[in-house]
Amino acid sequence: MPRLPGRPPWWCRVTASPLRQVLSDVAAETGRPMKDLTVLAAQNDPFRIDTPARHRDGEWLAITARDLGLGNRRIHLRGLHYMVIGRPKPDGSPYTNTDADWTWLQSDAGKAARWLQYIPFDQIVDQRNAAPTVQIFEPPEPEAYLTVGVQVDIPSVDDLMPAAELADFNGTQPYKLVAFGEKSSLADVLGPIVEQYRADLYLPTGEISDTLLYQMASIGAADGRPMVVLCFSDADPAGWQMPISIGRKLQAFKVSLFPDLEFQVHRVALTPDQVREYGLPSTPLKETEKRADRWRHEMGVEQTEIDALASLRPDLLREIARDAFEQFFDTTLDQRVFTAQGQWLHDAQRAIDEGMNAADLDRLRAMATAKLGQLQDEIDRLNSALRVTAEDFELPPMPGMPEPRISRQHAEPLIDSLWSFAEQTQRLIDSKSYRQNRAGIEPADLEGAA
Repeated sequence: MPRLPGRPPWWCRVTASPLRQVLSDVAAETGRPMKDLTVLAAQNDPFRIDTPARHRDGEWLAITARDLGLGNRRIHLRGLHYMVIGRPKPDGSPYTNTDADWTWLQSDAGKAARWLQYIPFDQIVDQRNAAPTVQIFEPPEPEAYLTVGVQVDIPSVDDLMPAAELADFNGTQPYKLVAFGEKSSLADVLGPIVEQYRADLYLPTGEISDTLLYQMASIGAADGRPMVVLCFSDADPAGWQMPISIGRKLQAFKVSLFPDLEFQVHRVALTPDQVREYGLPSTPLKETEKRADRWRHEMGVEQTEIDALASLRPDLLREIARDAFEQFFDTTLDQRVFTAQGQWLHDAQRAIDEGMNAADLDRLRAMATAKLGQLQDEIDRLNSALRVTAEDFELPPMPGMPEPRISRQHAEPLIDSLWSFAEQTQRLIDSKSYRQNRAGIEPADLEGAA
């Protein structure tokens, strides 16, 4: 088989991947076997993918896609499936258009190729029948400038007077906020709230994909602030598992790709305690749910979809969501920023008025006149086009940006990247077992199809 440039063949590898190395180091430090540090089922846990078989499969997919001309083009796994039909698999048999081979490509070769970095994570994209709702908040940058006050109508040049303005002067909140919900139907409730709290929103259908989690981690790392992920999912075994999977995979992204990423994951709704407290209706768990008996025993409820809360008591869900966001959001910051901006505008305008003479005014009006003549067909863009540099005036220094004031006391997260790796892992395992400090439960027994 041809090789990938710059990488030894899978059977010659002598160094562990970053994910495997972290797990091995913690196992040695704590004296615990790897299975006790495994959160998801071993075949799904990113920290357990570094095996000879998974390297073989991941390398096979990368080489096959390269030989078929994929290049740097982005593609969905289903597209890769059709590309490699007829090509020999690692065991020598041809890859066929069957459910068995499609499942192997998704769960084995595709997962291994990305987590072991044979294929860039963002080269494989989501293209499902129902596209997930993703809403990313992008904060603007502050900018000082002079304006002549034109909006739509073009006034007489003699009426133009320079005025100080300060664009996009907004305070920076201490956390990068993200909301995850497992139902697109949550958009009506969560959409306006994430806009209010300047948060990103991910609403896939069911478990969030590795592709979207990569996007979340990449944006969070680039942002630079600690990222807080607030989770909204069903009160059932699958919904309980989702924040755990998010936490484990963010843990893996921090180790493998984004070392500066700091994050917390919080389970906000729907919890069994909320089901009982608010008297929400339950339906029996499906007979095929392998985790049903343990769930009923530990949680004391059946299954309640978060749609029930969103439909029956949307105001309550809004209240729960706002309470969660406000633990990480300074609601006084905007007013304090507005006050600082107002004081600066007052001082800046006074400096302009005191420093302005007839020659300066004529020069500015001449500049404005020239620009007006060029923009007759773009009236809707006049305001930005007529900005004049403020460099010729001794304006006061840019106002100091008020710092957010926020209580450091908030609900304990499901996982916090500031904890040690061992503690992060143990917290996820404890949550997965439905109660704290419970040992002797195999992850695969609880996870189901994660």
